[in-house]
Amino acid sequence: MNIGNRFQGFAVGFGVLVFAVNSATCGTIYQSGGSGTTFTDALSDHQGSANLLRDLSSVTIANDANNLYLTINVNPGANLLTGGSFNYVIGITTGDRSAGGDTSAATDHGNPYGRSISFDSSFGGMTDWIGVFGAGGSGSVASPFTSYGFNDYVYGTPSSSGVTLGAWTKMDTVSSGQPVTMQPSTSTPNSINLTVPLIDFAPNLVLTPGTTFDFDVMSTGTSGNQTAYDSLVDQTPIQSGTYSSTFQYNATVLDQYTVTEVPEPGTLALVGLSGLSLIWFRRQRK
Repeated sequence: MNIGNRFQGFAVGFGVLVFAVNSATCGTIYQSGGSGTTFTDALSDHQGSANLLRDLSSVTIANDANNLYLTINVNPGANLLTGGSFNYVIGITTGDRSAGGDTSAATDHGNPYGRSISFDSSFGGMTDWIGVFGAGGSGSVASPFTSYGFNDYVYGTPSSSGVTLGAWTKMDTVSSGQPVTMQPSTSTPNSINLTVPLIDFAPNLVLTPGTTFDFDVMSTGTSGNQTAYDSLVDQTPIQSGTYSSTFQYNATVLDQYTVTEVPEPGTLALVGLSGLSLIWFRRQRK
């Protein structure tokens, strides 16, 4: 083996070792996947409410070159139109314990909504947040929701070179206009589809192909200081003993998603044209 090959082998081995050490210092990952992965949760493990909208079933995540696509599926017996009020929240982190994300020690409990929900410091805290809410009604039979909205935030000031402690910055808001009746099940709508621009995460997460982030999806109440009713990652009730609506849920286990390289439509078109040109050229030579 020559010196170049030995050095290359050493570099690869050292990189694997560094990755292993870094991974060992982070929290536990329950499920991992890439584009088009469905992350599942046990049914009927929600607490604090009989409302089936609070019971998460699964979340499917996919991406292309520009967007992250999420489908939040709740209990099949739930109805987003008339089942009552809802907030679904998605907490995201780099998974690096030095990330400096918000924690439960902060006055906002660890997120921009002020819910009693946080990520353990072994993950570096929570660095990004997506909040989903009902719109166009009150969620009752007399006043059904007609749509839903979402907004997303990053921890820290995007224009700064680093993370500013105690600051959340709103990146994007889709306040309404996502019709509930356009969801996969129109008879009993129980899924929500989100399209979130990857660029919204750029201050903390540059989501290029091959990069990963750790996350959890939770159902929660519609006012501040409420805890999570259910967690996508936690397959059991999140509290033991007597349930408290203001219990600080501090996640120590998360799911993990790896961004997959997907050609942009323009790239696919160029590939197709190149193939047709090659076929034409070969035919002309015959």
